[in-house]
Amino acid sequence: MKERFWLKPTAIILGILAWMYVNVFSSSPIVRVFKAKINYLNIDTAKNYKIIPEAPEVIISVKGPRGDFIKTKVEENTFASVDLLNSHGGKLTLPVNVILPSNSNLTLVSKEPAQLVLNTVLMETRRIPVRVNKVGAVPEGYLNDEPRVSPDSLEVTAPAETINSIKECGIDIYLDKIKRSISEYRQTHIVYSDGKIETNLKDSLISIKENSVKLDIAVREGYPEKIVSVIPDLINKTPEGRKLQQTIALPEKVTITGPLRILDSIENIKLEQVDLSKVQKSSTLNVKPICPKGIEVVGNNFVALTIKYSDVPVIRTIGSLPLNIKAGEGQLAECDVSSFSIDIEGYIDDINQIKQDELKSLITISDTASGSQVIRIKAPEALLENIKVRAIRPDSVLVKISSIKNDSVSDNYADTKVIKEKTQNTKESEISEYSLPKDSINASDTALSKDSL
Repeated sequence: MKERFWLKPTAIILGILAWMYVNVFSSSPIVRVFKAKINYLNIDTAKNYKIIPEAPEVIISVKGPRGDFIKTKVEENTFASVDLLNSHGGKLTLPVNVILPSNSNLTLVSKEPAQLVLNTVLMETRRIPVRVNKVGAVPEGYLNDEPRVSPDSLEVTAPAETINSIKECGIDIYLDKIKRSISEYRQTHIVYSDGKIETNLKDSLISIKENSVKLDIAVREGYPEKIVSVIPDLINKTPEGRKLQQTIALPEKVTITGPLRILDSIENIKLEQVDLSKVQKSSTLNVKPICPKGIEVVGNNFVALTIKYSDVPVIRTIGSLPLNIKAGEGQLAECDVSSFSIDIEGYIDDINQIKQDELKSLITISDTASGSQVIRIKAPEALLENIKVRAIRPDSVLVKISSIKNDSVSDNYADTKVIKEKTQNTKESEISEYSLPKDSINASDTALSKDSL
């Protein structure tokens, strides 16, 4: 083994010499094919152009001695380019130029493509606001604050004709999956004005610089709140003589809280019922809002409800009023009725002040001649000035007048009450006053003499 040790280094040296002969000293030409990146030259830097394709390649076929390929490192030092001098935006077809390494015997056999079809797009850069799109709602029994993002805008570069239609950089957050506060970084997507969303920007002409924003959402236990209007619930008619003019609820709106599934269906809530027939005058009442099951009012649980009335005239009938007849001396007056009724009109507060026992009508007999007279019944003098008499029933009575003797009175008139009126200091005159009983009596059964006093 020791005697043959020199064979290994000898074989290595012979191999190196053979490789150098074939690759360096041999002059036989070879053809090599490789790819090279195409460079864009003379780009107009005054305008923000984006060239598509961005990093094109050309397939180059080169012929030459094997040694020149090794010495020049042709694949690394071959330069391919497209000259954009004096080129305008839009679609262009320009030749591809290939420069091989100098100081070599290498020649260009072919290039593919020989011409490059490209598109130059004028780009514009703007700061676009970042918005969070909340999807769904947090689970029942939890509340979330409004999401916060930082930064609140991003630098977006897009074709000038496209950037005007970009509305925002959006982030979707699904609240139904959140039960705790979150703070994390997220990428955004493009949201257009028509609602279209573009998430894959890798193959797009749109780019977002540093597309990463911090999203913070605070979540806690509790129920959401909602502000709703209150509506009075009035039943029955207003009291006699009152007209409902206005109702005022203070506050007009209340804040309620409860599960979101119930709150979403509530636009207003009623107040507890108020029976107008029991509210006799304009008043302010403390009433409770009536909430659906599971909903509560936040804060004060009462609403001040002001009910304003206006007074309207009413008509009321007062019956069984006594009818008084005042006859002259030595006369007997007989009437076919004993009482009457009146229809009056006025405000209820004035009507309620009337005392019925003070109402009466006095018929004075002025004609001394005997016989029958039809006399109209006058309205009672005890009525207030602002009370209007609309009707008197009956409006007139038939009175029979006869002379009486001074010494006796027939027993047929025992039920008739005779009142003797005198002056305070003298007895210059005596007048018989006849007050007929409230129940109707027959005039033919009534007689009265002055001596019965």
